[in-house]
Amino acid sequence: MAICVGSEFQVDEDGRLHIRVCGEPDAAPWPYSCDAVDANPLRIDEACGIWAPPYAKAAMVSASGSTADVYATCPVSFTEIDTADILINNPSPCYSATVFRWVNVDIDFNIPTGDARVGAQIDSNSFLLVENGAPATGTSMDAVHWEYCQPLIGGGTIPPGGSLLYSASISVGNGQSGGQYGQVRWTVRALVLAGLS
Repeated sequence: MAICVGSEFQVDEDGRLHIRVCGEPDAAPWPYSCDAVDANPLRIDEACGIWAPPYAKAAMVSASGSTADVYATCPVSFTEIDTADILINNPSPCYSATVFRWVNVDIDFNIPTGDARVGAQIDSNSFLLVENGAPATGTSMDAVHWEYCQPLIGGGTIPPGGSLLYSASISVGNGQSGGQYGQVRWTVRALVLAGLS
């Protein structure tokens, strides 16, 4: 009786049936200190046979934005003036994705003489407080700008094949004696990891 096998198998010269492996790798013992029973990803499903976990996926994405180039008085209480938003798609249809963001913000300020002051925040984290201590006869700080990068982890995971909008609040505050804020420019860079827990 003849037995036919598919192309994924081969019969050697002694009639033994082998799984064909691309490249014909050499035999080698398990070289790792961890237990092969737990660490080897190959498994057997009684309904469909041998399986291995899907490939992990990673992606780098970015988004940018800015406000109008108009100056306004910096408020005393921190007030949101923009949000750094990025819509991220999970590159994996199999795994949930974790997102690491780097939010870069650049804000223009006018800080007049006479103890004028301005401040700024990203996602409730204060990164700037500047005061012009020059007397009224001194020098104003016009059209100066500060740039800051805030790393952010969290905000929820993205389900397999799904999307999620991530937002980081940009606020100004601690205003004093006529300090002003102007245009805000921001960029979000995000690393998306799926299946790499």
